[in-house]
Amino acid sequence: MMNILEKRIRKKRLPNLVPLINIVFLLLIFFMLSGTLSKKDLFEVDPPLSYTGSNAESPEMTILIRNDNKISLDDKIIPLNNLEAYLTSLLKNKSIEEVLIKADGNASSGTLSKVIRMIRNTGIKRAAIVTKNIL
Repeated sequence: MMNILEKRIRKKRLPNLVPLINIVFLLLIFFMLSGTLSKKDLFEVDPPLSYTGSNAESPEMTILIRNDNKISLDDKIIPLNNLEAYLTSLLKNKSIEEVLIKADGNASSGTLSKVIRMIRNTGIKRAAIVTKNIL
């Protein structure tokens, strides 16, 4: 016989933490994958200061000019004399519309102008120079 007045003793149920842990790990994976993965430059460049500036639209190639006028392209240091030939060989394999130039503020302006001249000689239409805004 069952007594209606008798109170059943219920076990206390602890909350299930498995769904919470799953959500935390999914968020962790999402933020790890969606974070920006930026490619590290071959050497550190401190760009010159400028009052004006605009954003370059996802250039296909970046040329680095270090403060001692060494030039890097595709994570290789290239002599200035070989830059035009190297760019011409790259243009045979793929079309390049824009090149981003990251020149150090202490690099020679003559080196920068030579690099820009070589870029134009190869037929690349646009070259953008990275600067830091003063304002």
